[in-house]
Amino acid sequence: MSQRPTRPTLLAALAATALLSMTACSKPATRDAATTGTDTESAPTAAADTTFTFRRGVNISHWLSQLGGDRTYGADWFDEEDVAWIAAQGFDHLRLPVDGRLWLREDGTLDTAKTAPFERAMGWARQHGLGTILDMHFLPGADFNPDIQDNTLFTDPEKMQRVAAFWRQVAERYAGEGPWLRFELLNEPVAAENDQVNTFNRVMIAAIRESNPTRPIYITSNRWSHWENVKDVDMTDDPNVFLTFHFYEPFIFTHQRASWASMPPDMPIIPFPGTVPDLSGYFEEGAWQLEWSGRELTIEEHIEKPFAAVEAWVREHAAGREVLLGEFGAYLPASAESKRAYTGAVRAGCEARGWGWAVWDYMGGFAVRDPQGNPTPILEGLFPPEAAK
Repeated sequence: MSQRPTRPTLLAALAATALLSMTACSKPATRDAATTGTDTESAPTAAADTTFTFRRGVNISHWLSQLGGDRTYGADWFDEEDVAWIAAQGFDHLRLPVDGRLWLREDGTLDTAKTAPFERAMGWARQHGLGTILDMHFLPGADFNPDIQDNTLFTDPEKMQRVAAFWRQVAERYAGEGPWLRFELLNEPVAAENDQVNTFNRVMIAAIRESNPTRPIYITSNRWSHWENVKDVDMTDDPNVFLTFHFYEPFIFTHQRASWASMPPDMPIIPFPGTVPDLSGYFEEGAWQLEWSGRELTIEEHIEKPFAAVEAWVREHAAGREVLLGEFGAYLPASAESKRAYTGAVRAGCEARGWGWAVWDYMGGFAVRDPQGNPTPILEGLFPPEAAK
């Protein structure tokens, strides 16, 4: 399968425009002091008895990961006010992408100054009744960007053991956390062979299970967590290992005008559902951007058929296990109507099958909340205003 960028990675070129304005959203100047410490046990316990679910989530992008340009790790643009807003919309969990390379010191120990922002966010989430997924977005030797060939984690036994030791420390640190916390081993692995990801998963699960025997762990498929590669995932016999995958189909729609996906900035706006306009003047003949999606974009062909294929596999290989669509969304240039239609269709497809979902993203280029702090069409597709929350 040809390599392609199948995730909404906002590169530094976008930071000077959309992301800078996104972080300018006004917030309360103060926070609850009880939720800003690094000791999560000191966080308020008002929601301690809440039954935490992982059905409707949102990704907090570019806060603890993907920090090119002017982005600062753990910057105060994201705080408890954001978590309260997220909870008020009807979400039940946060997926927090973390650059694991930043958590790991040269001597192989955890940098607790770097874990502190995550722990604060987990405390805020718990206080507001939200679960948290610790998503290792990057690890030493594992990078999902197709133009960066630092994916030796899957072939270097020494590096594999170093990362296992890292996950072992992370698991030990959070062993006392309750059902509000789940682990995701690695975001969008890119290995030469699908089974290499299965080997990685088994090694990491074993390390985590030494201190967290029953904590839910999400594993995913090779090549950007693509749905077509779910068929090769080894779910193991651990009943608390769950499947997650990502979905950005049809790509020509979800990533239209995205520079990092080699989409022209002046290409015609593409509707969903609808017909792709003539793009012959914008792409070379046979370009992958055109070949993968076709001309007619429909819910049945581009959402229901892929979901049905995953559903059939889950029924046979992961019956009774939770499934999470960990990322999906539509980039900023798409029309408001199309964004509502697309996200609504993906949400409906997940919920009809009993899957959880986590939209990409909170205040990035696929945002559910605009720079002024208001809901976007993406959010309206997920939680239609006329529907009861």
